[in-house]
Amino acid sequence: MGKPIVRDFTQSKGILKFFPYEGAACVVTQASVTVADENGMKIAKAGTPYPSNDASCLGYLLEDVDVTQGDAPGTYVYQGTIDWEKVKSLSPQISDAARKATPRVTFYGAPAITE
Repeated sequence: MGKPIVRDFTQSKGILKFFPYEGAACVVTQASVTVADENGMKIAKAGTPYPSNDASCLGYLLEDVDVTQGDAPGTYVYQGTIDWEKVKSLSPQISDAARKATPRVTFYGAPAITE
């Protein structure tokens, strides 16, 4: 007898505060992660602005993306509500320019954008 196959059909909210959300497929480049973690892995963290943390931001990574071995597929959220408590500790922090560039993304509990 082999080991039974276990499947998880639940949806994880991850960085999201509420469902539903809209997202799009993307390719996260290895060059976008400049610092490896303590295990030598290059991980683009969930909530990271994609493709950059400025006015050209399209959305925010839904889940962690491992780019240790090279560019990797991911999903970015371009419409929905993200829980600020789950992304406020990202380094660098999400910029006001990125937040302004993504008006269809709401950061629940986030401080107001300063002009």
